[in-house]
Order: sequence, then structure tokens, then C-alpha cells
Amino acid sequence: MDRSRATITTAAMLSAMALAGHAIRADPPRATTPIGLSDLSIGERAFVDEALDADFLDVLRAREVLFRIYDPDADEPVWVFLGYFDRQKEGSQVHSPRHCYPGAGWNIEQELRVPAAWRSGELPALIVNDGTERRLVCFWYQTPFAIEDDVFRLKLSLTKQALMRRPQDVVFASVSTPVGDSMERATERAATIARQVEGEVGRLYASLAGDRS
Repeated sequence: MDRSRATITTAAMLSAMALAGHAIRADPPRATTPIGLSDLSIGERAFVDEALDADFLDVLRAREVLFRIYDPDADEPVWVFLGYFDRQKEGSQVHSPRHCYPGAGWNIEQELRVPAAWRSGELPALIVNDGTERRLVCFWYQTPFAIEDDVFRLKLSLTKQALMRRPQDVVFASVSTPVGDSMERATERAATIARQVEGEVGRLYASLAGDRS
């Protein structure tokens, strides 16, 4: 597996998040401490944290990022990519993972929605192919107040938060795994991790709220 391409691809997706609210000029409350993505804990599953390129991080300008591979030695690992933005910056164009993947060398075979691993509803997902591997990629945008599955709805949500002088924090989350010979098993793997990631991000937000009170 080409981990460098996985890193670039997933990070490119995070640029989709440097997105909404960039036209917002209100100066929102800002946490004095980071959210602590490195403290993410989802059980006893083996994982490896991967570093991202320093130049790319400088362009990204996220306050924190996490790129982690769960079950790294398995034939079908799960990649988790999280980017935390505690303040929306001006001057960036809105992007979508649907545009970023082709730019990173992956072809989008299919756009679909999969059952959400929490609450009710669905998550947007892509089936991507780089010529050697097919992957299922699920993604969402998580704020302290809601979970959005679309950058435009996220932009509206952040605008509302800005007008109310509330934090405009966003965590962009991406969970991906090889499709292999079973879409059903790939969806189950991704959903299992996504459910735990969503809960952990919610826990980190709750801890961060104390820092702002």
C-alpha cells in the first residue's frame, strides 16, 4: 500500500474543510488549549500514527491534525484522518473531497451514502481507485453543536455560530479502508471506527468547553 499517497489524499480532503466560514469576519472565541486529537482513544485496536509533510501542514494551517492507521499490519487496515480548525480563516476557496481525490491521483468510481454509524441518517462516501487499490472513504464535518455531511451546510452552520458569537470549531473526519472483495465488510469496518471517532471527538469538544468557560 502506498502510504505517502494515502497521506496526500487524506490531507487533500482536509483542505475541503479549510472551507466554510472563510468569508466570516467575526472574531470567534478561541480555545487557549488545543483540542487534543492525539488523545483520541478507541479501544485496544493496534495503530500507528503517521506524520504529514511539514510544507503541506504549513499550507493547511490546521491547529491540529491526526493521521492514524488502525490494524496497520492487516490486509485491510483503516485510515483515520482528522483536522481541527479552531478558527475559520479568510481567503480560502471552498473545496470538496470530490474534487481533491482526482487531483491526488485517485479516480472516483462512485459517490454514495452509507448508513451513519451514529444517530439516524447517512454519511457521504466515495469509492476511489488509484489503479492498484479500491477504497471506501467516509467523511463528515463535526462541530461542537452538530455533525454536517456537506460543506455548504457547514458554511451555513458556521455563519450562524459567528453571528451568535459562538465558537466556529470544526473537525474534519475521514475514515477509509480497502474495499477488497466485499463492500459490506468494508462498510462495517469503516462504520465501527467512525462510530468511535465521532464519540471521541465529542468527548474532546466537551473537555475543551471547560477551557472556554
